[in-house]
Amino acid sequence: MSTIITKDLVCPGCKTAAETTLWAGITADKNPEIREKILDETLFDFKCPECGYSARFLYPCLYHDEKLGFMVYFVPDGCPGKDGGDGICEKFPQLAGVKKRLVCSPEGLKEKLLIFEAGLDDLAVELLKLAMADVLKTKYGKNTEAGYFCYADEDENKIGFSFFLEGMDGPVRRVTKMDAYQKTLEIAGQAAFDGGEGFISVDENFAKKVLDEYKA
Repeated sequence: MSTIITKDLVCPGCKTAAETTLWAGITADKNPEIREKILDETLFDFKCPECGYSARFLYPCLYHDEKLGFMVYFVPDGCPGKDGGDGICEKFPQLAGVKKRLVCSPEGLKEKLLIFEAGLDDLAVELLKLAMADVLKTKYGKNTEAGYFCYADEDENKIGFSFFLEGMDGPVRRVTKMDAYQKTLEIAGQAAFDGGEGFISVDENFAKKVLDEYKA
């Protein structure tokens, strides 16, 4: 169920209070226009109607795609390993078996939507990003600050990413074969992790731990 909150935000520019709509809960099939705002990275944009001051206003929100069976909880204040959401399925039995992920950036929220809508495993994608980041470091001599899944095309045997490297302006875009994803999917399939009934962060750090255990 969608949850909309109306709140007065004080503009940092002119100090005028502006009534703003916040989407605390988003349902995929009922709010396709909000999904588009997540994908074009405008959902959290704030613009003062009085002076035109613009900025990002981040707030927690929960995205639920019932058809594809996943939920993504965006918490801008940071991402612990779990959010303490154990027991959620006891309160809401219909959520049992639903993938539950925790992210701490709008970009991370967007990426999870793209991954799950493409029918991919997010841990396998994170493992593949680690491998590609190593290749980029060898080529450019720079660490990867962030990497994001962009698309997958099984017919063309392609999977694409955008990477942001230290000291470089703009993203470095890389495409590899879906065969590489299939290899990391095998590793992900051997990972014995249980998110319980709460939300978990399946991110770079999580993937590193899984890879270390796989190599041990």
